[in-house]
Amino acid sequence: MIRVPGLLYGGDYNPEQWPEEVWAEDARLMNEAGVNLVTVGVFSWARLQPGPDSWDFGWLDRLLDLLAGHGIAADLATATASPPAWLVRRHPEILPVTADGVRLEFGSRQHYCPSSPVYRESATRLARMIAQRYRAHPAVVLWHVHNEYGDHVTECFCAASAADFRSWLRERYGDVAELNRAWATDFWSQRYGRWEEIEPPRTAPGPVNPTQTLDWRRFCSDALLGCYLAEKAVLDEDGGGLPVTTNFMSMFKPLDYWKWAAHEDVVSDDAYPDPADPAAHVNAAMNFDLMRSLKGGRPWLLMEQAPSAVSWRPVNVPKPPALGRLWSFQAVARGADGVLHFQWRASRAGAEKFHSALLPHRGTGSPQWDRTVRIGRELARLAEVAGTRTTADVAIVLDWDSWWALELDDHPSSRLRLGARAVLVRRGARPQRGRRLRPPRRGPGAVPARAAAQPLHGER
Repeated sequence: MIRVPGLLYGGDYNPEQWPEEVWAEDARLMNEAGVNLVTVGVFSWARLQPGPDSWDFGWLDRLLDLLAGHGIAADLATATASPPAWLVRRHPEILPVTADGVRLEFGSRQHYCPSSPVYRESATRLARMIAQRYRAHPAVVLWHVHNEYGDHVTECFCAASAADFRSWLRERYGDVAELNRAWATDFWSQRYGRWEEIEPPRTAPGPVNPTQTLDWRRFCSDALLGCYLAEKAVLDEDGGGLPVTTNFMSMFKPLDYWKWAAHEDVVSDDAYPDPADPAAHVNAAMNFDLMRSLKGGRPWLLMEQAPSAVSWRPVNVPKPPALGRLWSFQAVARGADGVLHFQWRASRAGAEKFHSALLPHRGTGSPQWDRTVRIGRELARLAEVAGTRTTADVAIVLDWDSWWALELDDHPSSRLRLGARAVLVRRGARPQRGRRLRPPRRGPGAVPARAAAQPLHGER
């Protein structure tokens, strides 16, 4: 569905962090490395809308024209992951509140309440402006809503969230009597007489009603999904028919990705296995299989991975060159139609200035740049693999409601976690063998096989 032939290769590109004279060099080097898709605009809300009624799209116009002129496609973001300072100061009520009643401040990212009407209205307004302006631009091939929903704020306990939670409960249960029955509120005298008496499960003197907590988990996933759906509705209406995605975060507990993926045109994932973990490839394989399964076995997109070290672990171990290459092809072998990274050019400042990049601080004289070019050339030679499917004859049954319920407090053992309850399901049908990827023409080792057949499914 993405109008780019072959396998996709590239990463997040943040040109607003650099003078415009650097952009031409970036485009030239992207061509040299074989980059054919970059994600742009993810954190550019403050640049695109410097004030309530002022807009600045000129710089983005010039950037997209530059990319198109070099044959590089754009995954254009709606830029809604980080509200600008002017919006927060005009409407401080959009800032999220913790279970302890602490309102989180501006200065990081994802500083908003998912249930805030002001945030949703502002976000959809921005998304519509972007969609209407760029829906026919030759560089734009994919819409990228927000960024990593729930990465920093998975829940908010403010008054707006409480009201939204009560509305969600009314829709689920119909009347308070049915809610009392489902929540077993006669225990500890928790019975409710009116909807207005119900609050989110904030910090309490002792254990909170587990069914209330389970419903809260469901609600929080749905509240963030509501933000996504509001923007997607705009893109479906004004986005020129281009496919829509939002990047998942592998097996991420707070969001029910089965429910979310039903509303994505392309499933995309951010994967950051730890090079210091000898079993990291096992968890990565499970995460990749989940991404492939979410759309019934259709190819998915690895939206982000680290070219080498990340910047947010206690100790950020760099990837050995062979491991970075191996993990890239592991994603392709497990159904990915693209291998993208965070990020293209290393940031010169900010919280991720020590995060690795395809074009590192040292530039083209670095070993990382040589690896960047090599992977691009190898992926280009595997273009025929794009669109094929992967066989699975064993499945792991995964259901988010069960996951949430399993790991609530006050169980026989808090040591019982999802990993201990994975249910393997072996398919009766003989797996079909598909095409085998040819080994790269240069360098040691063969690329893993990728075949066409049935996906791995989760229990609904």
